[in-house]
Amino acid sequence: MIQVDCSSPSFWKGLSTLGICEYKIRFPMSSSRGEINLSSGYISDEDFVIPEAGFSFKGARRGMVYASAKSAVLYFISENRELAIVLEPKLASSRRQLYFITGTFWDKNMMKDFEAESLKTPTLCPCCRDAAHFRSSSMAQNPLTIILDKTINKGIGVTIAMSSRDGNLVIAHTPKNLLKKGDFLVSEGQNYSMEVDMNHLYAFRLVQEELDGEDHQLLLLFNSHGENFCEISAKSSEVKEIWRSVLNCESSSYQATERDGDQK
Repeated sequence: MIQVDCSSPSFWKGLSTLGICEYKIRFPMSSSRGEINLSSGYISDEDFVIPEAGFSFKGARRGMVYASAKSAVLYFISENRELAIVLEPKLASSRRQLYFITGTFWDKNMMKDFEAESLKTPTLCPCCRDAAHFRSSSMAQNPLTIILDKTINKGIGVTIAMSSRDGNLVIAHTPKNLLKKGDFLVSEGQNYSMEVDMNHLYAFRLVQEELDGEDHQLLLLFNSHGENFCEISAKSSEVKEIWRSVLNCESSSYQATERDGDQK
């Protein structure tokens, strides 16, 4: 594994030549897999932005980038360790281009025993750890699982927004299948997947907002520190009654409320 100097804007400009890549983007409490087109990517000050993919990497030039010496794979970790990215070009020509880019910006540091740095996650007090274990062990009964399952049954598409201090990602997602992977709830779709760490899914808030001239339901996911780390949205006409019926019959730690002035 080699370390790559990512401080130069030219490195990030070179990434846009890789075209379509398979990706895994991880935030501290959620993640996504799928394909991303880097062609529209550009560096803005120190941020790397891919507008057509709904992705931004804040402070990208201050992060760390590693490349495999044996396979065309790039590993990124943000400065604050709140965003990690793995990219692998799909086309053979793009993989050759990646070798050229990493060779150009290699900082001459070779690591034999590479281990990607872990992301920072919020701490859990003892009582919160007990609650986290319950959420993980009883994942099938969690409101998020039930909501996504009902969404699958109706064939409804949703928009998912994940974020941290170091970046954000917005994807269109049509859930097809739900899986339990350790402490993670995985929603698989045709093009993308979403994963949520149930240890940190402490509460919900359901709000109604107008987007593009149409009412939408926004399901906000919070951790035990009160931080909103993920949003799931869909047209009110398709999900309002379904989502509210699920949340209203669950425990009081889950909220189904409107934002001030949005009551309808």
